[in-house]
Amino acid sequence: MKKIALMLAIVVMGYAVSAQSLNVTSAREAQNRGYLDKAKKLIDAACEHEQTKNDAKTWYYAGLIYSSIGGEVDKPRSKYKNLDADWLEKSKNAALRCKELDTEKEYADGNNTILAFVGNEYYKKAYAAFDKQDWEGCMALSEESVRIFNECGKREYASESYMMAGKAAMNAHNHEAVMKYFKPLVRTKTKENLVYRTLFDLYKQAGDTNEAIKLAQNYVKSCKDDYNANMMMAEAYLMKGNMEQGNAEIQKALALTVDKPELHASLLAAAGATFEGVNDFEKAELRYKESLQTLPNQFVANFGMGKMFYNRAVDKLTEANNVPPTDETGLYDKLLGECRDLFRQSIPYFNNAIAFIDNLDAEGQGANRRNLHQCLQALNTVYARLEMYEELKPIKARIEELEKDAH
Repeated sequence: MKKIALMLAIVVMGYAVSAQSLNVTSAREAQNRGYLDKAKKLIDAACEHEQTKNDAKTWYYAGLIYSSIGGEVDKPRSKYKNLDADWLEKSKNAALRCKELDTEKEYADGNNTILAFVGNEYYKKAYAAFDKQDWEGCMALSEESVRIFNECGKREYASESYMMAGKAAMNAHNHEAVMKYFKPLVRTKTKENLVYRTLFDLYKQAGDTNEAIKLAQNYVKSCKDDYNANMMMAEAYLMKGNMEQGNAEIQKALALTVDKPELHASLLAAAGATFEGVNDFEKAELRYKESLQTLPNQFVANFGMGKMFYNRAVDKLTEANNVPPTDETGLYDKLLGECRDLFRQSIPYFNNAIAFIDNLDAEGQGANRRNLHQCLQALNTVYARLEMYEELKPIKARIEELEKDAH
């Protein structure tokens, strides 16, 4: 009797294994035929049963079925769109479990496709969070997307998630997070100017000139035909006081845009701003003027010139105010005279910048309200300082009108 009982137990156990294996196969067949509710029930049972829960095949089909459920969510008329609200997490966990168990890589290709689908879904959720200005949520979802893409060997897809997370971090003013998300993109030799520009500015703010220079060098190596890379390299050289190399990089950038007048003019203005940033006002003025010769009717170079003279005038005024009252050298009057002269030189450029905005269509004027306000405020100060009260009246009126419309 004992021997017969043992044999019976073996037969019963064998039947149980077959039944659970059958659940996996049946789940797959149900999924193929579009019966996702039945497929879900069958695969859930197989995932929990002792005989099949450690089988890579079980989890592969689980990931496939839950991904299929996810594919129904955006179909308004699908009867399965609300079958399982937690489908994404379940699909992800199933695919990761399959990868862990699939030591022979039997399901690797198909499972990686599931993981890529899951990673893309997290990216879509991150995008939706970005649209809602949920910066923290966007970063968390993007990170999960990156993790999943890396798990399935799709690191090229992870770049988009890093970019999304980096933009969210920028909007959250989280500089540490910006570094975290954008630095991997530099290692992958991204072509995105935003990445290099943002990191470069952060290094500058931190006073880390060496890292700023390394970044600019990486940019030039990765994007040899991008004039922005040469401009950044020029800025890096100028930060170190290497005027010769800085100017050489600017010339390289200009050479790349010589057949595109508007872009060339814009680049010349950017070069002017770069030289202005290191207080080389002579070269800055030269570049701004070259830009205006190339394209007289523009905002950037006109505003750049006006701003440069204005800021220098303010510096002279500060110096004048710092002269001791006991000074009898005439330094105060000298500095005040230089200040007034610089303010005068700014006037035509601010007026040209304003005229450019005034001649834009309604949409262009709307997009440039802030620029217009800045020019008007600068002229308001200039005319007041120079006691040009007749010229001041219409400027004040425009400022009041602009500020009234903004409320």
